[in-house]
Amino acid sequence: MSDEVITVIIAAYGRRTFLKEAIASALDQTLPRSKYEIVVIKNFRDKDIDSYIKKNHLKSVLSNTASNGGFIVDAFKKSRGDVICFLDDDDKFTRDKLQHVYAEFEKDPRLVFYHNNYKVINAKGKIIEELSNKYRYKNIGKERFVRAAFNNSSVSIRRKLFVGNISDWKKAKLSIDTLALAFAVKDGGGIKFSNDELTLYRIHGANSSTKNVTEEDLSDFITRKQEIQRRFYEVSTLFCNIVKNTRYEPEFRRFNIESKLKYKIYSFNDLDKQIFPKFKDYIDTLTHPTKERLILVFLSVLPQRLKRAAIKRIMVKRHSDIISIQYQ
Repeated sequence: MSDEVITVIIAAYGRRTFLKEAIASALDQTLPRSKYEIVVIKNFRDKDIDSYIKKNHLKSVLSNTASNGGFIVDAFKKSRGDVICFLDDDDKFTRDKLQHVYAEFEKDPRLVFYHNNYKVINAKGKIIEELSNKYRYKNIGKERFVRAAFNNSSVSIRRKLFVGNISDWKKAKLSIDTLALAFAVKDGGGIKFSNDELTLYRIHGANSSTKNVTEEDLSDFITRKQEIQRRFYEVSTLFCNIVKNTRYEPEFRRFNIESKLKYKIYSFNDLDKQIFPKFKDYIDTLTHPTKERLILVFLSVLPQRLKRAAIKRIMVKRHSDIISIQYQ
């Protein structure tokens, strides 16, 4: 093992409001500093933040790599840890986060993917109790397996999941959390979801929209969601290729089908019909139904006028929820 058995990669792409809070939470750990290092990667220079990083003797990486995966790879190249923990710029670690991670990987040499539970906080750092769930990962079945990976800042992985997989990491434009899970499945090592609440996941306007949600009209919302689902389709296709011929391949394939259904829901110009779900995709979905999947099927086959009305209701509710959470 290297002297630093854990590397914390803190990633900030264009956002700086909460970055110092994220760094401070990684510094304020019960695990001795000799046991971990911190690598901060960002695509901007900031006199105050750069001074803070230098003052605390942290590694700093400046990168303009556009894809999320490639961005993380740039930070990984500067790391030395045997275990990699991810932390987004707007989230925080609890003080005992790294102590728990260290213990989990020490006691189980086969463990390659560890995902802890999280509490949800608003822009002011206040815990939103109704969105937190201390039993979030109780009884995770196959149907919930892929979606359970959500939240980069809850993910810790063995270094070996990068080795030999760099090119695929670079292809991922988003969903680093699920990508890490796919590599863990491919590796065949241990995967653990824990109900220990070791991360504070922050919800605020900037992590849900590219601009102030109150300014977004229906056309903008549809265009943005269509582009997001196109990217989810691309990355979920990558996931399927990574986990091919593994026990969880069907679950990743259904995640891919869900991205096709969502793309069709938000598609009104039919420019990319090749992404639309095929008949066999509908059969697979109806053969393995969940409430959410049935709703997606229903919305995807609605006439455009009714579909647009349904999307408008989704947009209004989503925006009102974001605003209420932001100012609680």
